[in-house]
Amino acid sequence: MEARVYECESKEQGKLKAVLEREPYAPRSFSRQGYKLKDGGSVGGESGKYYAYMKADGEFFKWAEERFKEVPNMKRCEKALEEKLKATIEEQESSAEAGFGSLFG
Repeated sequence: MEARVYECESKEQGKLKAVLEREPYAPRSFSRQGYKLKDGGSVGGESGKYYAYMKADGEFFKWAEERFKEVPNMKRCEKALEEKLKATIEEQESSAEAGFGSLFG
């Protein structure tokens, strides 16, 4: 599985959420695959943008990119920014899991 990060302008967040939340129980959906939607400022990206992070195989990403055409200016992040954002988002997830584990550990 590969991790990718896509970006869109904050003003398009509503359209992006509609795409991500559509048909959550379909055999192929963003809900089943799993994704993280982050405000740019919260992950060290550009303020005024939203970032969608997900891990999937190539076939899923082909399907996803067809859906993203519904969101104006939605695109995959440039490589350097994508690597930075992946590291930040994965670190946040790790920290959250460790914190949650300490509550019940």
